[in-house]
Amino acid sequence: MLEPDFTLPPIPYDEPDRLAALHRLDVLDTPPEAELDVITRLAADRFDTPTALISLVDATRQWFKSRYGLEASETCRNDSFCGHTIAGEGVMVVPDATADPRFAKNPLVTGAPHIRFYAGAPLILADGHKVGTLCVIDSQPRANLSEREAEILQLMARQVVSLLEARNARQERRIAQLIAQTTTDAFVCADSHSRITLWNRAAEAMFGWSAAEALGQSLDLIIPQVHRKGHHAGVARMRAREPSRLVGQTVEVPALCKAGHEIPVELSLAMWPEEGDDDRTPAGFAAIIRDISARKAAEAERVATEARLARQVAAIQASDDGIALTDAAGDFIFMNSAHAAMFGYPDPAALVGRPWTTLYDPLEAQRINDEAMPILFAQGQWRGETQGLKADGTPIEQEIALSLAPEGGIVCVTRDVGDRRGMEREKARLREQLMLAQRQEVVGQLASGIAHDFNNLIAAISGTAELLRHIDDNRVRHHALRIQSAATTAAGLVEKLLTLGRRTPHPKLVDLRRTVWDVRDLVSPSLTDPLHRIELELPSAPLMALTDDTELNQVVLNLVLNARDALRPGETARIKLEVLSADGIQPTGKVILGTVPQGHAALIRVSDTGIGIRPEELEQVFEPFFTHKGEAGTGLGLAVVAGIIASNNGALAIQSWPSCGTVFEIWWPLEPGGVRGAAEGSDAPLRAGPGLLGKAVLVVDDNPAVVDTLAEMLEQLGVEVGPCLDPADAIAVIRDDPTAWDLVITDYDMPGMNGAQLAKTLRKHRTDLPILLLTALPRVHQLHQGPDGVFDGVLGKPTSAARLASSAAAAMAAARERRTACVS
Repeated sequence: MLEPDFTLPPIPYDEPDRLAALHRLDVLDTPPEAELDVITRLAADRFDTPTALISLVDATRQWFKSRYGLEASETCRNDSFCGHTIAGEGVMVVPDATADPRFAKNPLVTGAPHIRFYAGAPLILADGHKVGTLCVIDSQPRANLSEREAEILQLMARQVVSLLEARNARQERRIAQLIAQTTTDAFVCADSHSRITLWNRAAEAMFGWSAAEALGQSLDLIIPQVHRKGHHAGVARMRAREPSRLVGQTVEVPALCKAGHEIPVELSLAMWPEEGDDDRTPAGFAAIIRDISARKAAEAERVATEARLARQVAAIQASDDGIALTDAAGDFIFMNSAHAAMFGYPDPAALVGRPWTTLYDPLEAQRINDEAMPILFAQGQWRGETQGLKADGTPIEQEIALSLAPEGGIVCVTRDVGDRRGMEREKARLREQLMLAQRQEVVGQLASGIAHDFNNLIAAISGTAELLRHIDDNRVRHHALRIQSAATTAAGLVEKLLTLGRRTPHPKLVDLRRTVWDVRDLVSPSLTDPLHRIELELPSAPLMALTDDTELNQVVLNLVLNARDALRPGETARIKLEVLSADGIQPTGKVILGTVPQGHAALIRVSDTGIGIRPEELEQVFEPFFTHKGEAGTGLGLAVVAGIIASNNGALAIQSWPSCGTVFEIWWPLEPGGVRGAAEGSDAPLRAGPGLLGKAVLVVDDNPAVVDTLAEMLEQLGVEVGPCLDPADAIAVIRDDPTAWDLVITDYDMPGMNGAQLAKTLRKHRTDLPILLLTALPRVHQLHQGPDGVFDGVLGKPTSAARLASSAAAAMAAARERRTACVS
């Protein structure tokens, strides 16, 4: 075991008897006692030390019965100074522990509480045993005690012993009277009825009453009127042997002076019980009172000044606006971090001492001098807009406010409005795009309605003309060709009419995060219910797609506007917009449109907590003219979305819960692509299929002329045709004999049931039934084609016998592939 590098306390020759005497006192590990705490406090005050202790030296520790200025309640005896004191004679003084070989490396010197000065008087019991010390400690070296100071310390130690041995009121009063004369604080004692029994000279000076005037008076003499009732109640509680909140505590209270004014004082209150009363019925009170008027005033002024300065500095530094101050010559003498950062300087110190013109182009600085400064010096302030110059030379749009400082300088508050101006320009562009899209949607709605009816008429005319071409009469063939040519021209005009509602895409690199952000900014002002909000969840890095930003905006905007309209008024609700990479992410809902891209794609998720969509309507929301908004909706918004997603090779999935909300997931390819599927009724080459000879084909269309024309065309190809003007008849025919038909050719827009609903109903009776959609609006219904759609092919009206034959064969082939895929 290593030996300590400091001197251990000697063991007194009477150690066993000494310890026995200490234990007979029955004082170790007992609660603090106010009368002893008064002595340590007064000792510290008398000797002007921060710490005073009543230390009792046990076998392995020194325990502090009373301590002033020290948190620890005990320390190891081997480290103790008091162990040396009880082994010697009289008062032990260590002027500087670091210079004393016994203590220089003692843990209590090298560590907390960093003892430098120590003076201790032994506590000698009547039987001569030294059980501990009364000591005073300082963390600074001091001179040796004078003979009188040593005597006073010994006197205090003897009084401690007296209290430990006798604890009677007479001795306590003698201690108080003796010590009271050594302190500069007021020392006041009173009996259990609050009559003053001791009033020292410091009390005379502090309160203005002499001892002769104060003795025998009630303590009300120095208690302000407003606090007397509370004082009387507290004394009554102590008489009733209830605990006191003030005894043993140091508190700040107001006190009353003879002149009538109040002063703030620091009060330390102690109480002693009646002799022999273990229940601590109060016999009297002792109070140490210190006038803290000067300290409180200084502290209040300091706190107020610091708080005021801190608020000012914090406000200036926390401001997003740039704040700067120049001297009368125009040189910067202060600026906050925001001002320097605004101009591209990381540290304001780089600009302090430089003229304000440093931050402006010479021509702009001259303009400010000519326009702003005359008004500033005439009116004391000026506000306007200007263009500053960053450290790297780039311009910065600013809004500035100038004020004259009292000392002749200029206070400048600057705000960067570049982002705001850019945002305003961008919002204006987006509003224009939205208005254009809305105009196009209206035109498209009108054009679609007209085109649908015209194409049905042209289909009948063109088909009839084609049938006439097969008559063995040259004149008839000649007229038929002329009719067919005119029909083809008319079909082209209808196609041009449809393009009035569409714009030509212009792909460019678009940050999908910015698109979603812009849509949020556009829609947020229309959330008139304060309980509704829009949330964003965007990736930290850009997610770039090569696409037409107007089309992408239109898709997201339509979905967000529908989500907004689905929110219930008066209820807490939200719309959440998310953008993330779609790699490895599977749809959470049902894929309604298109096929999830296999290459790199982004996922845009629009969710709301609105009314939701009924399960039976999930696949209808993208049908033209389907709406629940009444006259407020056209029913074409989501149909346009479907067309845009199709033209970009995207996909869309929906998950909805009635009365809970809806989630739309859009898969958007990060690289452009063409529309999948068959051509829109053009003369583009189509995939050839097997012959139709002998096949049974069911033709469904509400237009009799179209049905007759198609039937004639198909019959000339050797097909057995079943014409139907009502979808219900077609359902009945398939239900009666599902395997009798090789193909169903159906129109889309029919009364009572559209083509998609018919196809789904027929598939319930025969899942592998080939179905070809023949529609006047093939672009709108293109997404219903393919392995994920309800149709095996889509063909536009008008059509020719060749295209009809090829499309019919391709549809049957697609159905076979679908059946094979299901089996595998």
